[in-house]
Amino acid sequence: MIIEGFYQPPGRAAREAARLFLDDDQRLTLDTPPGIQVFSLRDIEVSDALGSIPLFLTFPDGGRFVPADDSAFRRWLRQHRRPGWIYRMESHKRGVLITLAATCLLVVFYIWGVLPWASNVIAQRIPTTIEQNLGRHTLTLLRASDFRDSALPEDKQKALQQLFQQVIPPSLRHDRTPVRLKLMNIPDVANAFMLADGTLILSDKLVALSPGDDALAGVMLHEMGHHAYRHPMRMLVRSSLVSLTLLWMTGDVSGIGDTLLQSASLANELQFSRGMEREADDWAIVEMKREGRSLEQMAEIYSRLSAEGENDKANEYLPDWLSTHPAMASRIEDIREAAKP
Repeated sequence: MIIEGFYQPPGRAAREAARLFLDDDQRLTLDTPPGIQVFSLRDIEVSDALGSIPLFLTFPDGGRFVPADDSAFRRWLRQHRRPGWIYRMESHKRGVLITLAATCLLVVFYIWGVLPWASNVIAQRIPTTIEQNLGRHTLTLLRASDFRDSALPEDKQKALQQLFQQVIPPSLRHDRTPVRLKLMNIPDVANAFMLADGTLILSDKLVALSPGDDALAGVMLHEMGHHAYRHPMRMLVRSSLVSLTLLWMTGDVSGIGDTLLQSASLANELQFSRGMEREADDWAIVEMKREGRSLEQMAEIYSRLSAEGENDKANEYLPDWLSTHPAMASRIEDIREAAKP
């Protein structure tokens, strides 16, 4: 049998017309412009048969041959070599369904089992210098935007720093990355968040919104809970693992791959943020009780934040899975439930 096709010499991208003579004794004769070569079928690597994707032959020297009549070559190959396990699996519906189910289970286990465990283990072992560098770079980026130094009166800033020092629980006083408070003026934003280096950013508007010191203490402890669990680093590590996994699976992030990469990373980060908020809330409630502070004030500032639209208003029309934070109403309910004797 003679099969026309294209030959790609070793180490070259150019293709040239060639012919392949197939004998019944599993001998293949390749006729190319440079000359004729004879091979045995057992010395040639044939690509796996995947659907209608054309097969190609790889010779011992690295050269490749792509048959023009793929179906004819497949018929000859089936007579002289048993199909690979990928082809056999693909050819049986039951095998395809079993493989698909196993893949889905593996993905679920990776996302909800391996990723949280790996991100936690890695985040806890990241050197302090990396956390500090990340925090400094993040603060630099914030200053380059609309974040400015606090405009609160000097005596108010000193009082807040004193409150912060009083609130710090013993478990964080000797942390490898100490926490510190940074007051900032963020236009029209009542918010607080923790950087990777333990810097707690507290906005002037959130201070103005607070009904009292215990309310601010609740916010501070919530953010300290993020630091105690290394949530910022876990988020960074987990997002990186998702990106690296998709890069490994797709090999390229251009076009559709780029869209899938961004979508999967976003879905992953949203889910993880909700879990972190609940964990930080629980940690803050325990510390508020230990310090004898008012959980009612903590619930009150959450209510005011909700009224300001920092959480629920932005997400009220979104499904729960698409929200970065748990519903504020449920968080307030949990705090008030914990305040009961």
